[in-house]
Amino acid sequence: MAKKNLDLLLTVEWKNDAVLLIDQTKLPNKLVYVKCTDYKQVADAIKTMVVRGAPAIGVTAALGLALAAKQSKAKTLEELFVDLD
Repeated sequence: MAKKNLDLLLTVEWKNDAVLLIDQTKLPNKLVYVKCTDYKQVADAIKTMVVRGAPAIGVTAALGLALAAKQSKAKTLEELFVDLD
């Protein structure tokens, strides 16, 4: 079977220290991406149903935590836990 070059449509993506999401509230009429640059924007995207479905929400939440950890100024794991609380 020959390999085909397929374009992937990623619904959730980490790119340039930001989380990119397809705004599912705009589907199917428009394809709009939302760029979240901090964990509060990620949390808001989940709350407002920009991202939907358990798997996509789980991945988005994990990337939100990663974004918060990356932006944290914590020097120890304990300080990071305080930041993430």
